[in-house]
Amino acid sequence: MSESAPARKAKGRSPAYPAINLETAIQRARQLHDKERQYLTPVSTIASHWGYSSLNGPALGAIAALKKYGLLDEEGAGEDRKAKLSRLADVILMNPDEAKRKDAIQEAALRPAIHEEMWEKYHNDLPSDRNLLWELTRDRGFTERGAGEFIRVYRSTIAFAQLEYPNGSSESAATQAPLEFEDDRDDDIQDRQPERLSTRERRQPGETAKSYAIPLIDNGAVVVEGQFPITERDWNQFMAVLTAMRPGLVAASPDEGSQEASR
Repeated sequence: MSESAPARKAKGRSPAYPAINLETAIQRARQLHDKERQYLTPVSTIASHWGYSSLNGPALGAIAALKKYGLLDEEGAGEDRKAKLSRLADVILMNPDEAKRKDAIQEAALRPAIHEEMWEKYHNDLPSDRNLLWELTRDRGFTERGAGEFIRVYRSTIAFAQLEYPNGSSESAATQAPLEFEDDRDDDIQDRQPERLSTRERRQPGETAKSYAIPLIDNGAVVVEGQFPITERDWNQFMAVLTAMRPGLVAASPDEGSQEASR
């Protein structure tokens, strides 16, 4: 028998963490404000404002994320659940004082308990993603996939909030290549919003990627992320690439499949 056995991979559900990053959560809050202002609203209606057809896993994950960031106050339970934007969300969305908005954004970034713990330990000086993955799965009970999702959400949230290290630097650790995992989905995946795609980001120093959720009719939403605004020439290239990728991105509808089979 060996003296030390390898650490066992975490199973089941990861600890609670926001399913979407703060920038996306604020976009969701703005969409809700445009529709409902500060009124209590059934959570099913909130989900529909965000483009979800029902209170499915991604919709519930987004609502839970806004609560974790302190952007949403909730009342009731079950079918009677309602929610409204919080005072913190109102400051972020409506306060004319830029400094107060920035302070509120930074407060929201550290509202989730796991975010506050990571910030107190590392500030901006984060280790590599692989190092964080080891810590989260071995010491904090995360599944491997849940840890990878949390790392992406946390890094982007801290960058967006422009939280500063005590020495005054707001730059995070060196840009990390996205972690890749085998398809070992577990119980917590259904609660996670697929808002962030694993992409290699090419950023200039000081720039922050913007992400826009585009509601779909049949399948939640598609998120477009990049350094916006872009030029007209870049837009044309972007649309051309999307068109070329269409066969791999768009599935045939059941009706189209039946028509093909009958020919």
